[in-house]
Amino acid sequence: MSLTPSSKRKINRNLLRVLLTGMTAVALFSGSSSAQTITNDLSATSPAHYDISGDDPYIIFNPVQQAEKPRYLSIDLGSQLTDVPLDIFFNSEQDLFNPYYKISFTVSSFPAALELPAGTAFTQSTRLRLDINQCEACSLNFENLPVLTDQIDATVTLIEPKRVQIGIVALDKNSATIINPDWHFNDLNGALDKFEMSADDPFIVSTQLSLATEHLAGVYFKLKAPKSNHAWNSYQLFYQTERHSFSRQASSTLRIADSDNGIVEFMFPLDFLSTQQPSNIILERIRLDIPEISGYWTLLEARLVHKENVADYLRMIPVQLIQSKQQVVTGRSLIKQSLMNVSADIGFSISYLLLMLSVTWIVVRGYRSNR
Repeated sequence: MSLTPSSKRKINRNLLRVLLTGMTAVALFSGSSSAQTITNDLSATSPAHYDISGDDPYIIFNPVQQAEKPRYLSIDLGSQLTDVPLDIFFNSEQDLFNPYYKISFTVSSFPAALELPAGTAFTQSTRLRLDINQCEACSLNFENLPVLTDQIDATVTLIEPKRVQIGIVALDKNSATIINPDWHFNDLNGALDKFEMSADDPFIVSTQLSLATEHLAGVYFKLKAPKSNHAWNSYQLFYQTERHSFSRQASSTLRIADSDNGIVEFMFPLDFLSTQQPSNIILERIRLDIPEISGYWTLLEARLVHKENVADYLRMIPVQLIQSKQQVVTGRSLIKQSLMNVSADIGFSISYLLLMLSVTWIVVRGYRSNR
């Protein structure tokens, strides 16, 4: 069957329309793929709106890149996520995120801009993961992708991170001083070189450490203290890990004699952190509570002690020391520890087993003979 010229033109127009429609669909699909999101424990109630549906809600996304070196992450997540603890994970490989690269924050109102700390590398190819914590009945509005930018509007809420973790720091035996002017003071006035009490709960808290405890032996302090009315004074060290915050169950208390020149120095042993279960404990921060003594104090030195250098500090571990150790115990760790205890003294274990078998045999034999 032959086609007329008009029929040929009509077919060509239809083919062209189909081709253009296909190209448009490919372009739209490609565009959506570049901004593709992945959710976990979130149920979509409508496009870009989600309800929490499980214990581990998060969303993985490509942020909009508006600056080569962004200073802020601009976000608008909806009113139900105000004052909810949030985490942004920023180091991933094939959407597997490293748990030691994250920014923790809360937002009092949206829209907001999270100030990005120095050292957090965001590039155009970066995938980010937003985790929602401690909120079982929250909804998430994700109509607008978060934006990496170097400028923000004056009307948005500016947020400073509550906590930043950029990897894990290995303890260097040659450089372990942790005095830092950014240490937090509580019920104290002044600076580290001269401070005094202002209320009845005085302590200092270190900046973020993110320290691997594999080679950690303890923490050494040297202070100049005002003259006390007591012969002995108590100091308490709290240690925070990624598994627990400051608590009395994770602290050490020691008593130090008052000195004539006011110089006190001591070491809190923390070597047990490297052997706790689960293993690979990460030390986040330390806190030193000092006795309530009026007058001016000076923190002369604070040092993390490497296990190879512990011999130089052993004399500074006070005799009057009480340690409370908090660790997470699992069934696997208990079995592992039991097997380690058995293998540590195999001779005793075999003797104990033979003794138990002998006693059992004697009891069974006696029972049968009396029947």
